[in-house]
Amino acid sequence: MLCGNFACSKAKESTATNKAQKILKEILSGHETKTPIKPFTQTYGPFLLEEAYQIQTLLTDKLSEKLGEVSGYKVAFASQAAQKQFGIDQPASGPFFRLQRIPDGSTLESGDFIGLTIETEVAFTIGKRIDRRFENVADLKPYIKWVHASFDISNDYFDSQEAKPVVSDLVAGGMTYLYMLGPAVDPSMVDVDKLILKLTANGKIFTEGASKDVMGSPWNSLLWLANQVVSRGDTLEPGDVVLTGTAAPAYKVPGSEAAGIYEGDCEPLGKVTCTIR
Repeated sequence: MLCGNFACSKAKESTATNKAQKILKEILSGHETKTPIKPFTQTYGPFLLEEAYQIQTLLTDKLSEKLGEVSGYKVAFASQAAQKQFGIDQPASGPFFRLQRIPDGSTLESGDFIGLTIETEVAFTIGKRIDRRFENVADLKPYIKWVHASFDISNDYFDSQEAKPVVSDLVAGGMTYLYMLGPAVDPSMVDVDKLILKLTANGKIFTEGASKDVMGSPWNSLLWLANQVVSRGDTLEPGDVVLTGTAAPAYKVPGSEAAGIYEGDCEPLGKVTCTIR
């Protein structure tokens, strides 16, 4: 029996909501127990990126209860190489929370990680409220207060033995864990398009990439993120931070092998360091 348009629409909405709630429960359980979980698309079938962001929004509301308010965002898949690898034509984003920021030079426990992923990136601190879209970087620049070297530190909670997660899995899961900022630098004092982003682990360089390979410029990544946030009805507030992504492959290692001293070098912008024991 065929249903009317309204009835079909409500049925699809109910199905999507139920799936989102089940996925949300799995994510929260994974966060709580630090147990790897199966990629959602393996359990529930493929779903669109738009639906993944809807699930991410539900997760954000729950996580903010214990991690504090949203304090910024990360941009993922910011290079052409990463987008080609995952079969997409644009970046993706996830929210950072206030308690996810840790001081430069922090020491972390390897036992807290299922799998460590760490990236050296350029980050910006918002100086003035952003509540409208921008046509170009020149119009956006007056709204930015600081630029930093940064670490994006992720905890890989998907069980890679089941299957590799796709973009929808990653977006739905939020993608963020911890972040760290280096010294605050006036954006007019450094050309962020001419940096080499290096990651050193225990004195050995493991990843190295040019900042200009991040969407042609970290400024372009910031512009994309700001416009995406505004397009979905949100704002960027003074003090919010945006990590713009990396062009180099992410450094990944199981949590049991994560111990070491890590340095993110973005000279002349600065450096960040952390120790995992």
